Amino acid sequence: MGHDKRLLLVDSQGEPVPLWKRQLDILRKLRPVELLVSGLSDLEYPPDARVVPDKVENGGPLAGILSCLTVAQSKLLLVLAVDLPNMSSTYLSSLVQRSAPGCGVVPAIEQDLEPVAAVYPVEAAAVALTHLQQGQRSLQTFARQLEQSGLVSIQKVAPDDVALFRNWNSPEDLANSP
Repeated sequence: MGHDKRLLLVDSQGEPVPLWKRQLDILRKLRPVELLVSGLSDLEYPPDARVVPDKVENGGPLAGILSCLTVAQSKLLLVLAVDLPNMSSTYLSSLVQRSAPGCGVVPAIEQDLEPVAAVYPVEAAAVALTHLQQGQRSLQTFARQLEQSGLVSIQKVAPDDVALFRNWNSPEDLANSP
């Protein structure tokens, strides 16, 4: 994209806020045990958010998920990517409710998984580490392996909820947002 997505502004309750703040606000509505931010501590994150650096360099989002899984205080980790400006706390809550200890939930639109707005059990850390050690960074492959291992269930996204997963990966996505 050429810009730090975390700093892109999005409307939140009538005010422009950076995406990272909006996402933390969405997660706070769920009253989590803890808020983990994967990545660099180069922004002024609030005191209730713990920044977790990637344990594997250049591992992409999978490295961030691994790092958070290894420090999580609870049995399940809810993941929300910063570039999903339409995601709602209501939808995320439904993912948590459909999860169980040892078995998370990964949404799917048609055949495409949505692994950056999903719930993972802490047991998924071993699978993530193996994938990264083998040079595999694909979240699709990771999530499919978790499904085969019984660590996640794949849940179809209802047509009315598809817009929640529209992400900002390019300047065109930002320009075409409502």
